[in-house]
Amino acid sequence: MKILLTGATGFVGKTLTRHLLAAGHQVTALLLYQDDPSAAAGARIVFGDITRPETLTGRMDGHDALIHLAGAVGYGQSLDTCRRLNRDGTRHVAAAALRAGVGRFIHMSSVSVYGRVSGQPITERFLLKKIGDPYGDTKIDAEHALAEIAGGGAMAPTIVRPTMIYGPGDRLFLPKVVENLAGGKARIIGKGTHAVNAIHVEDVARFIAMLLERPRTAGEVYNLTHPDNPSWIAFLAMLSRSAEVQPPRGHIPYPVAFAAAALMEWRACRTGQTPRLTRYAVRNVGRPYDYVTRKMQQELGFYPEVSLFEGIEKIFGSKRRKTNAA
Repeated sequence: MKILLTGATGFVGKTLTRHLLAAGHQVTALLLYQDDPSAAAGARIVFGDITRPETLTGRMDGHDALIHLAGAVGYGQSLDTCRRLNRDGTRHVAAAALRAGVGRFIHMSSVSVYGRVSGQPITERFLLKKIGDPYGDTKIDAEHALAEIAGGGAMAPTIVRPTMIYGPGDRLFLPKVVENLAGGKARIIGKGTHAVNAIHVEDVARFIAMLLERPRTAGEVYNLTHPDNPSWIAFLAMLSRSAEVQPPRGHIPYPVAFAAAALMEWRACRTGQTPRLTRYAVRNVGRPYDYVTRKMQQELGFYPEVSLFEGIEKIFGSKRRKTNAA
């Protein structure tokens, strides 16, 4: 299968490219003009910018599938940036794919589209809710844009909504948690008895690659997380040991953590520094969220292979071995 991949040089994109090539697919990586082609080793390279639709002309021609990973993510992204990349970029890519007659379109969304609703099961049919978060809100806009473009029936996008993704190359989740623990002032937000919502990047790549082999997944939406993750208490204890940093020093109530994060963000805006804690992070970790993965498991028979403890040990065990060898 000939597959075009946006975001191929990103965290997920690099791992997915490797999986697709190993499966015998022909991969084309759509890179920005300033990107290093060596970061997409093994893939055919084309250049374009998802925020400039004129640069996408002809790039999709001759491909059987398009996997759209590119977008704005992480703290500090403005609403304008998220709109240009997540909303408008998705619209431009989908429109170009439709014109080129690409048969399959897989879009990377996020569970952020549900608006961080706690205390009830969240299936793929759950209402999408904007909460003033540039990332999550524009991911909703992106899904709406796809629905508009696909409305004529010529395209049936598959939408993947993962929780936090971690693994080798992750710069947003585990490194930030470890940094906070290493400072010696970290607290567990809330009781910490609820499960961590996270999935290893290898499992994300496996899932997306599997979707390409299942034509009936076209037009479907899937939540994606590990259904048997440990609690935050157990996770942070394990992470502290593996990364050899300080364990959390007690607990902090969710409302207090949220207010503290808001203050840190305000100070960061004035100083230009990155806040130690953000409201986005507090929303992510401080409350229990029940993202139901029954569809993933029952309809597709997919179950993640990498447990959170195994994933942590792969990362920090490897670092320890390198250190000892040196």
